Amino acid sequence: MLIGFTFKNFMSFYGENIFTMKSSADTKFRELNTIKTEYGELLKSALIFGANGSGKSNFIKAINYMKDVVLADLNSQSKMIFNIDNFAFSEFANKTPNLFEINFIADDIVYEYGFELLNSEVNKEYLYKKINRKTPVFIRTSPDYKDISLNADMDNVKELTKNTRRDNLFLYWANGGNNEMAMTVYRWFENIQILSESKDSINATINYLKKETDCKNNILTLMQKADININDLYVEFFNDVLYLRTKHNVYDEKWKLSGDIAMPFASESAGTRKLFEIAGPIIKALENGNVVLVDEIDSKLHPMLVRFLVMMFNSISKNPKNAQLICNTHDVLLLDENIRRDQIYFTEKDEYGVSKLYALSDFKGVRKESKLLKQYLLGVFGATPKLQDYFPVKFGDRG
Repeated sequence: MLIGFTFKNFMSFYGENIFTMKSSADTKFRELNTIKTEYGELLKSALIFGANGSGKSNFIKAINYMKDVVLADLNSQSKMIFNIDNFAFSEFANKTPNLFEINFIADDIVYEYGFELLNSEVNKEYLYKKINRKTPVFIRTSPDYKDISLNADMDNVKELTKNTRRDNLFLYWANGGNNEMAMTVYRWFENIQILSESKDSINATINYLKKETDCKNNILTLMQKADININDLYVEFFNDVLYLRTKHNVYDEKWKLSGDIAMPFASESAGTRKLFEIAGPIIKALENGNVVLVDEIDSKLHPMLVRFLVMMFNSISKNPKNAQLICNTHDVLLLDENIRRDQIYFTEKDEYGVSKLYALSDFKGVRKESKLLKQYLLGVFGATPKLQDYFPVKFGDRG
């Protein structure tokens, strides 16, 4: 389970930004929307709102970057560290460290893993664990391998510190050396599902679909929420080319069922194709209790369908293993759903092009009975387009 993510100097984000799935003391929807753990209550879902270009997608890209770096092979890792996207609009960005830190629970232990990059090198790297108290597993204080200190949990990979290059993570070597702590961190990153339109997400659903019959039935059930005419799905490979088809009913002149027809998946609507792409990872996350992030979850999907997907996570019966959903969206109608205030985040970009991530719960004096949708559209929480700046005032208008 994800506890929190902290990052700095990545794409449109310059200063330190903190995202947390820790729940507040608010009791609203606690039974449905929060998870009880030995380390406090966590949220099952979080929604990020903001204007176009405010940084919503860049937040998800920051987590995806950290995942990709951790899981990369040695040479790919070096290239990614060299080619990191610093904040572009400051002369000091290249002299400012890039920070990525993740906190999560695995096997009833809290892990905190992070690294800091500077000048295409790993400036700092660390791993902590917490059972009764927080203790270091390893700490790296410079790019030099000599500045890596280990505790007893890392005894079996002590000699591998010498292999650690200035542009690589020590975690790579610790995992390759079958260190249990490092392998736990790797497995956790492997299980994160990150879905965006810029990535080829369809393969994740196809891989899930090929597993067994129940998987296909689960996807079909979800797909039929969007298109009730789909009766079946077919996945076939011919000469290493994938052919994905859907089956539909065919009716005679009196509208009586006379058979069925297989249609190319490409003929389905954009919304149906989008739902198929995210269906596998979402269902897999719910089955295994994993974390899934969706960029622009409302893109091409009906608002009622988006609500259904979010509420699957904010559910006891549909989410028995406490999976977590994090998504950004323009679907402001979600603000009037059964959502806690600590589940709502905003992104906003200032006049210098700097994005900022902040939570609704940061605002003081917002009454429990307040209409959040109305207040958001009025600009009370920021994170909205500045449209008034682009329309000239007509004669007779006031303000």
